[in-house]
Amino acid sequence: MAVITDSRGIPHLVERPSDMEYVESAIVQLVSMRLDHERCGRSARSEAPVALQLMLAVDLVGSMERPLVMEAAKICASITETGPTEARTRAMLCAIDSWATGDLVAARNGFQAIVETYPGDAVSVFAVHMLDFYIGDAPHMLSSIENSIEFFADDDQVIGYMHGLYGFSLEENGLIESATDHCRIALEMNADDVYAMHAMVHCLYETGRHDEGARYIKEYMRNRDGATPMRIHIWWHYALFELYAENIQEVLACYRIGIRRKASLRSAEDLDAVTLLWRLALIKPSLDLSAYWQSLFQDWEPYLAENWYLFNDFHAYIAYCQVGEYGRADSLLEAVQARGKEVPEEMVDIFLGFRAFTTGDYADASVRLARTFHRSFPMGGSNAQRDVIELTGIEAAIRSQNYELAQQIRASGRIFRHQGPVLKNYQNRLAALRTSDYHV
Repeated sequence: MAVITDSRGIPHLVERPSDMEYVESAIVQLVSMRLDHERCGRSARSEAPVALQLMLAVDLVGSMERPLVMEAAKICASITETGPTEARTRAMLCAIDSWATGDLVAARNGFQAIVETYPGDAVSVFAVHMLDFYIGDAPHMLSSIENSIEFFADDDQVIGYMHGLYGFSLEENGLIESATDHCRIALEMNADDVYAMHAMVHCLYETGRHDEGARYIKEYMRNRDGATPMRIHIWWHYALFELYAENIQEVLACYRIGIRRKASLRSAEDLDAVTLLWRLALIKPSLDLSAYWQSLFQDWEPYLAENWYLFNDFHAYIAYCQVGEYGRADSLLEAVQARGKEVPEEMVDIFLGFRAFTTGDYADASVRLARTFHRSFPMGGSNAQRDVIELTGIEAAIRSQNYELAQQIRASGRIFRHQGPVLKNYQNRLAALRTSDYHV
């Protein structure tokens, strides 16, 4: 049995000629978010290529769900026991270990070092991109892919997917026109590239093209089944477009059929469900969503013992507060702060701001969120996902009759770049508050 390095320099043990071919195809599967876990899983239980085991570990740890992260850690421990001598293998094991223990910055830096040493390593480029997303470092996300993409040949099987990563990175940095161009390139090369399609959806959202975005998603998702990568998140985007158009019944139908129809019982599949319901409650406070919230809480209830990533923590915290489980919410925040990594003060303010909102203390909520919404990126997620903080801050300021604070959030935020009946209603409420006798 020999140690072979493939065209991207990834080491693996080759027993059969087909091993090399599958390693190549698995790289494409990984960066297109369609990795065959069953095949890679079999490799992790045998003496098959180490590269397949490492790719499976990267995909598992990238789920950001603690049980799957622990699976990734076991795979890496098994590889480590064999005493790998190849430098890149050891570096990748070290980076995955940092990821699995929650040190996402160290993990990102570890994979970035691999990329700089071995340009064209698609697995590490992909890992850097995902980690930058999880730690909210959009500038590094852009610079990393910008420097990496030139090392991939035009006929490389992964080049189209690299353009998809590039498109999303550009969009998150506000470079919408260039982002759209790279998304189109990616989709021309691979029409089924869900990540590039998703980046294009973000571009439509950022430019307020809600009707076009809803149509685009419906057309893309036509005849696609529950195994479609990012299916729930794509439907969340669709529901968001319909929400800003005030098509409330369509939003509720999408929530029930597209978003809560999960592939597993894991709570992390409900990240988008939480903030969609929250937005609905802000925009249509007359809706009785209590049954929806209770159902969500049941899925999030076990998360308290599994907490490990701030973005997931935030969504669990909202679910707990919304159903009045404040003791559980407080315990979660204490656990977050005690995990060994310093939690920025702004993040604590965001948590407590949402808690205050659910108790009706809108003045406290608005002050906390107004001073933190534009510094929320360390929790991870996209600009579109985090703008729920800004929207909540405006709503809290209006409910506490603080026109000046609401106007401050509006002037420095993102939400009011959009158009439609929902935003028009906010504008009318702000105008009415400004001329009232009650605003602060």
